[in-house]
Amino acid sequence: MVAGLLCLLLIAPAHATPDTATREALSEAYYEFEVAGYCGLVSDAVAAGFHRQAGRILGDRVIDQKTLNELRGKAWQAAHWEWQNRGLGGFRAWCRNEGKAAAERFLAEPG
Repeated sequence: MVAGLLCLLLIAPAHATPDTATREALSEAYYEFEVAGYCGLVSDAVAAGFHRQAGRILGDRVIDQKTLNELRGKAWQAAHWEWQNRGLGGFRAWCRNEGKAAAERFLAEPG
């Protein structure tokens, strides 16, 4: 589900490169969305909150698809590595803490 949602996110045709702050904020949002996904916490409402947050971060900037794919890929990789390093017991705590917090942040994103 998460991979499918990520494919639909922020399709942008222009060739702009984001500034460092935008890149970092998007990377964090993508990572948190991945963590929520690994933890099975991505609902339609969480995904909608993620979209709102990403839209707020981007504002009126348009970022090329290659850059967005790069940011998404790195976020997925970071979340996957984190998941692999934790083991079953650590994975549960990761979801209870980081995963739940990420989902709650997306749910609280103003609409």
